[in-house]
Amino acid sequence: MSEEAKSFAARVEKSLGLPVEMMDERLSSWEAHETLAGMVSRKSARHDSSGRTDTKKKAPLDDIAAAIILRDYLDRARARTGSRD
Repeated sequence: MSEEAKSFAARVEKSLGLPVEMMDERLSSWEAHETLAGMVSRKSARHDSSGRTDTKKKAPLDDIAAAIILRDYLDRARARTGSRD
């Protein structure tokens, strides 16, 4: 799969004329699962102003994994530029 991804990235880069950056996302699903498990173990329901329970909708695991990949990409980009924000 890695070779297939590299080949696809090369085609996109050539077609669009834009740099394509590869990210290792192998552990993102595991980290997303751990993140979700931590969120659930804290408190899965909240009370609104009337005192009723408003159960929070769980974010899909893939959405959390995608956010983790984006966070890692942005962290790496900041480290390259020396930016702190």
